[in-house]
Amino acid sequence: MTMALNLLCRVIRRRLERGGSLEDVLAEYPRLTEPEREAVREACGKRAEGAE
Repeated sequence: MTMALNLLCRVIRRRLERGGSLEDVLAEYPRLTEPEREAVREACGKRAEGAE
């Protein structure tokens, strides 16, 4: 996992803990391409499942 992806997953995880949804958080990053969004969904989804 790249450093940028790791950082973004940390930010997303914190935002999800505060009650946001993954899609709402991703919508706030309009410069992400769809392949990048998929990578974030996969990486952050796996990390979230492992944390439970």
